[in-house]
Amino acid sequence: MDLASLLIAHHVLALGGIRETAKVVDRPVSSVSAALARLQFHIATPLTTTSGNRIQPTLEGVRIGRDLQRAAMLVGELSGLGDKDGTPEDGARLSVPLLALQRFLVVGRSGSIRRAAQEIGIGQPQLTRQIRSLERDLGLPLLDRAAAGAVPNASGQRVIALGEELEAIWLKISDHAGDRFRRAASTTRVGSVTPLGRESLIARILAKLAADWPKHMPRRPLYISSTNAEELLSGITDRTYDLVLVDTLDMPPGVEHRVISRSGLAMVGAADVIADQRGDLRQLLLRHPIALPSLKSGLRQKFGALTEDILTAYERAALTFVEIDSIPVIANLVSDHGYIALLPLWAIPQPDERMAAIALPEAYDMHLSLAWKKGAAAETIARTAEHILGSMPFPVTGRNPPAA
Repeated sequence: MDLASLLIAHHVLALGGIRETAKVVDRPVSSVSAALARLQFHIATPLTTTSGNRIQPTLEGVRIGRDLQRAAMLVGELSGLGDKDGTPEDGARLSVPLLALQRFLVVGRSGSIRRAAQEIGIGQPQLTRQIRSLERDLGLPLLDRAAAGAVPNASGQRVIALGEELEAIWLKISDHAGDRFRRAASTTRVGSVTPLGRESLIARILAKLAADWPKHMPRRPLYISSTNAEELLSGITDRTYDLVLVDTLDMPPGVEHRVISRSGLAMVGAADVIADQRGDLRQLLLRHPIALPSLKSGLRQKFGALTEDILTAYERAALTFVEIDSIPVIANLVSDHGYIALLPLWAIPQPDERMAAIALPEAYDMHLSLAWKKGAAAETIARTAEHILGSMPFPVTGRNPPAA
């Protein structure tokens, strides 16, 4: 990290724009962007987010904003010690590595370049070159050199005072980044198929897991995210996730799984739509539009198996359907627009006189499984999740759909 990047990043946060900052510090837009990127890389977190044409600070940007403001003032003062005025333009050109400034502080404390080099663990000629480079960048000598050693002159003493405060600010920022790294390394990452609604079984499983996890794994925070089964299993393979909750039994090589719940499925429609077809699934599929989740979901795979069993290839090609990964929208299409949909029995609103369902045979049952990559660490996480979920009353088949 260098001093100019600290000053430039402050102006980006304060002014809310890369181009605005470039004008103030008289630097190319690309240089401003690169400076912000360097700081974000070093502290391992984004400091800005884009809203329209404006850049706004993230929560982390707000948190360190005051520290960056003070750091920018110190950089400006350092840039004005020599023959410059200490303007933002001068500070933005002060590309002095923080490491060089920190090493000068060691020289100042030890009173000798030789002793400082030994303390740092580098050669004396290398440290001498770094101090001379710092003096050139600041535009003034910092040490009075004598046979007995190197003593900071008045300018050097001022640089030490400013440098010590800058060092403290940087340590505060970077230590917090280290905490984030340690937290990220210890976080248990759980992925899940998207819950069908607030009252769905999946939502209750995830809530139970989140609520009880700290009691069992207090030093491993839990992070939960949702996507489709295909991406979850891919994430297990590439270690994006430690554990996933999926609605399929088809596992890739090297992935272990245990079934934690099994539920029947039903074809759901408005009560009058179901009554008109008298429970004939084939006619129901052929005569009514269908609301389906995307191809990557376990529920869609079950629908595919059902249609292959009861429809010809020609009939399957003639089906009318829409793909929607939103259960509330699917439910509205079913209740108000004449669509039908395949849903787990426990996901069907009960009681709801407007809707009815035809239960499918057990061969089409949906299974919820915990899956993880083979290995002792992941196995421990899976066992902990199973223990937490063991007290939940899971439906095994749930074969009580609303009557047609």
